[in-house]
Amino acid sequence: MMENAAAAKASPYAIELDGCTFCYKGASRPSLRDVSLKIPRGQCVVVSGQSGCGKTTLTRLVNALIPLMYEGDLQGEVLVAGKPVSAWTMGELSAHVGSVFQNPRSQFVNLDVTSEIAFGCEN
Repeated sequence: MMENAAAAKASPYAIELDGCTFCYKGASRPSLRDVSLKIPRGQCVVVSGQSGCGKTTLTRLVNALIPLMYEGDLQGEVLVAGKPVSAWTMGELSAHVGSVFQNPRSQFVNLDVTSEIAFGCEN
């Protein structure tokens, strides 16, 4: 973990994608094709576009749900804080990456903050 923490402080970029192409298992064409980007640390970025353009796939690459939860063919490299997402444990990565859905209310299970925080611990 110390190695990942050191890498996080050393890299000027929060997120880097280098030539990323991803095709979901069973899909006839890639959801992302040759995507490269660098997002500097501390910068706020909005990803927008039409339905089906690859926004969700992009976030799944960054939060490592691809390839852990979604199978397919990935080419290219995804880095978070200067380290490949595959080098992070899920606990370490979650300290650096989070996702907010289009409708934030759909992310919550409970109606108040205290119950929402307790939910994870209770389960």
